[in-house]
Amino acid sequence: MKQTANRSLSILLALLMLFSAMTMAAAAGNLTLESATIGDTPLAEATTIRGNDEILLTFSGKVTDESILGFNIGKISVKDSSGNTVSSVTVSPSGNKKFIVSLGGLAKATYTLQIGKQFKDVDGNTLGQQVALTFTVNKGNGDGSGTGTGGGNSPLSFVSATADGKDLENAELAATGTITVTFDRGMTKYQTENFAQISILDKDGKKVDGVTFTDFTKDANDNSYTVLSYQDLAAGTYTLKLGKDLKANNDNTLGKAVNISFTVKAQAEPAPSQDTATFVARFISTIVTLINNVIDFFRALFK
Repeated sequence: MKQTANRSLSILLALLMLFSAMTMAAAAGNLTLESATIGDTPLAEATTIRGNDEILLTFSGKVTDESILGFNIGKISVKDSSGNTVSSVTVSPSGNKKFIVSLGGLAKATYTLQIGKQFKDVDGNTLGQQVALTFTVNKGNGDGSGTGTGGGNSPLSFVSATADGKDLENAELAATGTITVTFDRGMTKYQTENFAQISILDKDGKKVDGVTFTDFTKDANDNSYTVLSYQDLAAGTYTLKLGKDLKANNDNTLGKAVNISFTVKAQAEPAPSQDTATFVARFISTIVTLINNVIDFFRALFK
């Protein structure tokens, strides 16, 4: 009888533990993304998306509390077709349940808005699975080719900074290389002045000398890019600075400075040349021979 009671108690405890685990698992995934919109239009139905548009994300729970704000912002990103995170995108809270994703001047292309599965509300409830929303920027922000209306009244937009085909933000680069900087419209009219607004700064804020630029060139999406070349940078942290007075052909300016951090990796020590290695080996051999000769001399002397 006692064994039966103990067995029944064990089964009851196991059932309670199973129920608790199921409840916790359900709670961990009951936060939902209720909508993603551009203006009043659902993102999935938007037929015209500009590179400067904003996407409003609305969730079922309170997701902007100060205690989780930084964590949640870090879980929202926009990636290009190669899977690289787009550095021009910014994320900011709006009320208790909403975030605004500002595209920041994306080039015409297809992108994916991603929200990590650990994204959570103030009660600890998470999405439980990653959200991936694909969208296409198919409308430019003005090509900047006119004298006053080509780019409208919108400010010049920074599109991207890449090195070796990857986003520059927090990238690790070689001591000598190139960086491609892209904007959303024509930039040739004030080319010399614009080059003066683009610089690489070292960790102390000092401008790196010897940086060169290619002429601004239009790409297939009517964006303009220039390629910066740098040489023999020491290992350390650097900043690509884009000045607020960068100016498009239609006289619209960037309006605010953009700073992008990257690092240069330490160079491996060069292997000694064959001539150096041979010289060292011969030198050591000569010293050893000389010592042996001295020893033999004193042995013979004191026999």
